[in-house]
Amino acid sequence: QHGRGKYKNEPCPVLTDEERSPDAPTDDGCPHCKLPIDCCIFDKDAFQPYPDEINCLAEAAEFLGLQALSDLCSSKVSSFDTRVRKDRYIRFSEIKKRNNEQNELLIILDGMVLDITRWLEQHPGGPSIIPTQALNIECSVFFEMYHVSRQSFLYLKSFYIGELDPDDVKTLRSSGEGVSASPAFLKSLRSFTEW
Repeated sequence: QHGRGKYKNEPCPVLTDEERSPDAPTDDGCPHCKLPIDCCIFDKDAFQPYPDEINCLAEAAEFLGLQALSDLCSSKVSSFDTRVRKDRYIRFSEIKKRNNEQNELLIILDGMVLDITRWLEQHPGGPSIIPTQALNIECSVFFEMYHVSRQSFLYLKSFYIGELDPDDVKTLRSSGEGVSASPAFLKSLRSFTEW
């Protein structure tokens, strides 16, 4: 798209040899980028990339001026507006009921309620650690302990369903047995979760 549309006055980005695919053209004068994404996700009926892949694709689509891909990425995250409870807080009693009786897995992270039910089997740390350590408690301490990279923060928006009732936040047991997540971690977490 270089030299066209909104990129008319933009300088052409230059990628290093390591960033270029071996089969990428080198003399066409157009920008190229390599994404760490399996090309199978581009099947239009099965387009289900992970949240970090959606972010990566959306950035690439914006950079390259690919409106159709940008729209497709937007449609994958638009369910956020219909999934999130905005009209009222989520009570802790509801979370316990859904976790204990309805075979769901809702966790509480710094007052955010996250539904990780469908994703649990894909958790890089295995499907048993979260239910064992983070169920029906405030799990920020464990999240900080196990997630050194902020890459995991990219997933949070796709799991977010609302906020815990402030009255319940005050009485909620922490995962750290008297230890709280560090202020620096919580600040970083909040910078990624300003929805």
